[in-house]
Amino acid sequence: MTCHNCQAQCKKFGKDRKGNQRFRCCQCLKTYSERPGRFDGTNLPTERICQIIRLFVEGCSVRSIERITGNHRDTILNILVLAGERCERLLEKTIHNIPVRDVQCDEIWGFVGCKEKRNIAGDPLRGDAFCFVAIERTTKLVLAWHLGRRTRRDALTFTEKINEVTNGRFQITTDAFPPYFDAVHTCLGTRVDYSQLIKLYGTASQDEHRYSPAGSVLTWA
Repeated sequence: MTCHNCQAQCKKFGKDRKGNQRFRCCQCLKTYSERPGRFDGTNLPTERICQIIRLFVEGCSVRSIERITGNHRDTILNILVLAGERCERLLEKTIHNIPVRDVQCDEIWGFVGCKEKRNIAGDPLRGDAFCFVAIERTTKLVLAWHLGRRTRRDALTFTEKINEVTNGRFQITTDAFPPYFDAVHTCLGTRVDYSQLIKLYGTASQDEHRYSPAGSVLTWA
């Protein structure tokens, strides 16, 4: 270890009360403790943080991770936010000018605080939230995403992100959300082959149970 003050070599000098190795500079006699690296200020070891992230990837809920690891749910949510921010920076840094062949777009629905029909006050930070996702069908690479409402403006913003990270001509497929048509032709122009995948649901047959899903037929437009 090197001294932070005079850059001289340090020697081991016992351990502190927490069991961390201490060092003393041979020149200025200042002492330092060797402390393990932390994840953006958290007090958890790296192994525990990796375990929490792996449980998230496996689809465990926050409460389940709290019971498995013994860590408080607020700590678990803080780790989720930090990991998400780093993943976002990684995508912004690496996903550029990607040659693609077949891009599939869809939205993941969720809500913040309450569902939209319960958002009586009209708070813009509460209610329905849709995560637009564009995935390359062959490689399963997430090309772009956008979190917002299911509106024409958010669809246009999402399509602009796809245009910024892709290269060349490719096939793009969306659902039947009407704003996609104008957004794709405005942002991507003639360099894409655009199609919509539409699901047509039929009536349930009499021998099916009450909660069984109705049959569906896929059509292309």
